[in-house]
Amino acid sequence: MIAEYGTSTPVANDASCIRHVVLIGDALGELARRLQQEPGPVESKLVPGRIGDWKLTMLPAGDVIKPSTLSELPDDGTHIVISIEGNRAIERSDLLLGRPASYAEALARLSLAADQFEAVVKALIRISQAACLPTVICTMWLPHHPEPARQRAAAAALAIFNDRIFRCAAEARLAIVDLRSVCSDDDDYTGATLLSRGGLAKASNAVWRALYEVSRRGSGTEVFC
Repeated sequence: MIAEYGTSTPVANDASCIRHVVLIGDALGELARRLQQEPGPVESKLVPGRIGDWKLTMLPAGDVIKPSTLSELPDDGTHIVISIEGNRAIERSDLLLGRPASYAEALARLSLAADQFEAVVKALIRISQAACLPTVICTMWLPHHPEPARQRAAAAALAIFNDRIFRCAAEARLAIVDLRSVCSDDDDYTGATLLSRGGLAKASNAVWRALYEVSRRGSGTEVFC
């Protein structure tokens, strides 16, 4: 476990300070939107048994990275979670389906895609820092393809992107929720790249625990899994 705490003042010593979570990104946010189609508040489905009211606002990464970004963030937001989708982006691209001339070319293409991805991650981190709110960032969970060869290729590609998340988070001294470790059982998945209801609950609880610790201790780099 990595643990490196900063000197910022802790927000509170109990989870009641987590009143309005702003979820930036397309991964957990898309899953949470599926729950919105069911009766009842999505907040109670994400973190069952939570004492006290809290609010969730979901903002796609593409809508956030623009000049008017800060005006898009809720004025009463108390915490930020950055969670970016990567599995299906890799699937939709030709990174794994193309036929590069050499291993060097394949790695170069992956590296270029990772550079572009890292630029998005850094932009979202800058936004969270400008908002001056406690923030955690999530890695991308592993794919769950039934074909062993496809699974190995997709997991290897995703590792490059997750490495960029770790590097950016360490530079910014942000807490990291490693969803690869949190969602590691077959029952956590409902498809090759989608979490099940149970997997989403496990991810949400891990994020909530990280938010609480960041609020209690102040900013710093720690891995939650």
